[in-house]
Amino acid sequence: MNKETQLVCTQQGFTLVELLLVMTIVGVLASLAVPSFQAQIQQQRVEGAAEGLAAALHNVKAEAIKTNTKMRIVFTPIATKTTHDTWCYGMPTAGTDTCDCTIANACVAGSVVKSTAFSDVSVKFNRAKYRSFNPLRGTGTSGTVTFSTGNNRSLGVTVSGIGRIRICRPTGTVAKGSYQDSGACST
Repeated sequence: MNKETQLVCTQQGFTLVELLLVMTIVGVLASLAVPSFQAQIQQQRVEGAAEGLAAALHNVKAEAIKTNTKMRIVFTPIATKTTHDTWCYGMPTAGTDTCDCTIANACVAGSVVKSTAFSDVSVKFNRAKYRSFNPLRGTGTSGTVTFSTGNNRSLGVTVSGIGRIRICRPTGTVAKGSYQDSGACST
């Protein structure tokens, strides 16, 4: 047989066994990563809720000083038949102290935030379900609003009597995410 008549066989592609083996390995690695990924998503939801409230409180404080009027954010717990807490908050319209964010146009337009934006995040108050700011020096109603979800994921937003707004870690929670050094919430 001469060299011209020899056929050279080369193997290209993968066998079915090799393909199944790679798919199995990828599946195992993905199943190991899912719980960690879900915990990260929960942490991001809690952080988003806390950061959103802190921004809203800063806005209300600035508005109180600017308009020389006492202003507030009011929380409305919503009773449902589900196992998850639902809530909303908003800024009352001028001349009122209440804001039922479940009713259209009962709050200042654009100020309403609902729990649907942060699925499975519950809210807890250690004092009143509102935070007020006085126009004189921006002093405020002290207290902490705590947002939490499963796996001990919690962050609070605390307002001091002098009007300082900060994100904090509730007592007894493990520091996670971006707020590891934020300090404990005031009582």
